[in-house]
Amino acid sequence: MKKELLNLLDYWERNKGVSKEFLISSLEQGLSAVYRKKALLQDNVQVKIDPETGDINFIDKQGNHVSPPSFPWERIAAQTAKQILIQKIREAEKTAIYNEFKKLENSIVSGRVERFETGNIVVSLGRTEAMLPQKHLLPHDRFHIGDIVKGLLLEVRKPNKGIYPIIISRTATDFVRKLLVDEIPEIRDGIVEIKAIARFPGDLTKVAVYSSNPKVDPVGTCIGDRAGRIKNIMKELGGEKIEVVKWDPDPEKFTANALLPAIIDRVVFDRTKNEATVWVSREQLFVAIGKKGQNVRLACKLVGWNIIVNRTGGEGSALLLLGIDEELSDKLSKAGYETIKKLSEADSKVLSEKVGIPEDQVKELIERAIRHIQDTQPDSKSNKTENE
Repeated sequence: MKKELLNLLDYWERNKGVSKEFLISSLEQGLSAVYRKKALLQDNVQVKIDPETGDINFIDKQGNHVSPPSFPWERIAAQTAKQILIQKIREAEKTAIYNEFKKLENSIVSGRVERFETGNIVVSLGRTEAMLPQKHLLPHDRFHIGDIVKGLLLEVRKPNKGIYPIIISRTATDFVRKLLVDEIPEIRDGIVEIKAIARFPGDLTKVAVYSSNPKVDPVGTCIGDRAGRIKNIMKELGGEKIEVVKWDPDPEKFTANALLPAIIDRVVFDRTKNEATVWVSREQLFVAIGKKGQNVRLACKLVGWNIIVNRTGGEGSALLLLGIDEELSDKLSKAGYETIKKLSEADSKVLSEKVGIPEDQVKELIERAIRHIQDTQPDSKSNKTENE
């Protein structure tokens, strides 16, 4: 048993990185507890293992050797040693994996699709497995067993039975940020700086970039020759569109840039309200708003303040931001619901009677208005990370 024990300890230290001293200490504590329970070992006697010979000794508090208990202690020692070693090695391996991957948190990792569990994907990362939850998948993601998948290592938790401690995300805003860093050397080297990112995962991402070097075009640098750099990132994101705009310390210029590809006629920034009002031509109105209001909503998140879009030559209804046509917008305005805020607070039954449309449709419009207000409320996190 002595030789077998020492060989086993040497093996785990050499191949698993679990120190021999840690294992011996664990064995001593475990054996002492077993002998107290099964052989009535006195409390003042401890089990000590010689690290050179593997001898198991019984030592009192004065350091004197005492006789082992009258019990088949060698057989018990072998059985207990095996159980303790297995338990401690598993714990040590989990701790080692936790420490290794904790350092990689918020970095991009690649793994192989191992299996599927209720819509979630279990990904093999070599030494361990990670979970790619369904809510962190992009809408167009389609993976099969054996596929290589790339994502942001979002969170590493302490090992817990039945729970995957490592979570991967493909929807986190920082996933795009890290892809940009990996793809564009000028960002890695600090020549170009990412100032802000706003994202609707799977649909559209806006990135604001800046360079203090007047000879460097930050937008062109990120897009690359024939848009090669940005296309590589879009391909990894399943076709999600990425728009790169120039950051500017002037809030009016930054607002105009953030609303690209729309051409803005005029911008007025109100510092007291932290709000920008923009005017665009009739032709550019829907470009500024974007499909389902995505362009202006992302622009709000990117700049960090509210943006009101008006039509040059006559105020355009803000209700157009909800993706409705001008005819319905005019009806709502004439009924006294000319702003999104007023629409969000409307009584569905009253509004249905005033406008002459079904109440179910009115309820859907009110819900859309409420969501719009929630989505366009800029906060401190909008320009950093959106991991939800």
